[in-house]
Amino acid sequence: MELPALIKVLCCFGLILALNRLRVHLSLCLFVGAVAVAFWMGQSPIQITHSLLASLSSAETLQLVAIICLILIVSQLMKASGQLDRIVSSFVAVVQDASTVTVVMPALIGLLPMPGGALFSAPMVETAVAGCSLSQDRKTAVNYWFRHIWEFWWPLYPGVVLAVSLLQVEMWRFILIQAPLTLLSIAAGTLFLLRPLRETRDRNSSRSFKVQNLVPFLWETMPILVVVGCIGFFALLRSLTLWFGVSIKLPAAMPLLFGLLACVIWVMWVNGLGFNDFWTALVDRNTLPMLLLICGIMAFKGALIDSQAVLEIREEMVHYQIPVLIVVVAMPFISGLITGITIGFVGATFPLLVPLFVGLSPLDFLLHASLAYVSGYVGMMLSPVHICLLVTKDYFKASLAASYRHIYKPAAAVMVTWMAVLGLLHSF
Repeated sequence: MELPALIKVLCCFGLILALNRLRVHLSLCLFVGAVAVAFWMGQSPIQITHSLLASLSSAETLQLVAIICLILIVSQLMKASGQLDRIVSSFVAVVQDASTVTVVMPALIGLLPMPGGALFSAPMVETAVAGCSLSQDRKTAVNYWFRHIWEFWWPLYPGVVLAVSLLQVEMWRFILIQAPLTLLSIAAGTLFLLRPLRETRDRNSSRSFKVQNLVPFLWETMPILVVVGCIGFFALLRSLTLWFGVSIKLPAAMPLLFGLLACVIWVMWVNGLGFNDFWTALVDRNTLPMLLLICGIMAFKGALIDSQAVLEIREEMVHYQIPVLIVVVAMPFISGLITGITIGFVGATFPLLVPLFVGLSPLDFLLHASLAYVSGYVGMMLSPVHICLLVTKDYFKASLAASYRHIYKPAAAVMVTWMAVLGLLHSF
């Protein structure tokens, strides 16, 4: 008896996650999963090879590789030149309120994605809450939670870039539907994590706001503003051309690509960096593994499509009446929990989920995609292999179990609240 395509793909999905838990790099896991899916769906070795080569050489893959490479270069240049330190110190000069600094310091570091970036903000959080009655596990949760509030939509995160590419939507549309989640995360973190800090704030911190120090802070954050401004400019340009009856179709990744190029030039010019600094950032040890991961993701996506697995799964779900929402919520959550990285759950599950949204209205398409992303995000935040959680726990010498008692509350609040919001939007 022939197994359903859904069972085959889920088995291959489980193989990917199992290999990753055995510390096989996720990029290699995805390549193995791609070959397994294609082979099990009846493709020949020649067809599998052709599918892999076509996926790796596609314009979509090349654009993604270029964008991710530029993001990593910008992060490395800003860190090596000291500009990241200057952003933090200039903000501290503007605001001296302990609760504000505690929230904003991890968030500022989070604007530039870097492996284990929470370790960079942990000393700042510890200084800001000195004298306040916060336990070590609560400090861990505070630093870890607010470090990731941008990861729902911030265009410098590789997971966001990949999601936009796989969804084939414009960046600004994805940002529009996802940006409120940052506000929701801040509210949930404030409610569940900062209560003791708020209770002692009046005794332990100043609330002064020095406007004269705001200009240096804005100047140091200019590279980030350049990227955002470029995305906004292209969105405005497209709206204006449509208003005049002219439709200009640009690749969805183009605004971000131009913004990142401008950002690299700005950082190098302001910090007096040369080609050697650029080369050092380019060949950083974190760059190649991330680019290989992108290639693995696109190979896995290509295998699902070329082997007709996605088409068969859609037909089976209709036949067996399996609710799409169960798949949309469960698969990203499990993937995020096991991989502990945004690009991991996006790359492993979105190639399978996105074709299931075909035929939905534009709004419902984005709502389903947002639900899948949030579910994977919550799984990632609760993952015991998330490097930011582990390095923060070690820095504060906190218990992992005790830290979880604080983290799961805002995570559950975000998930439940956003499901309710999406339900209301869907009803309209």
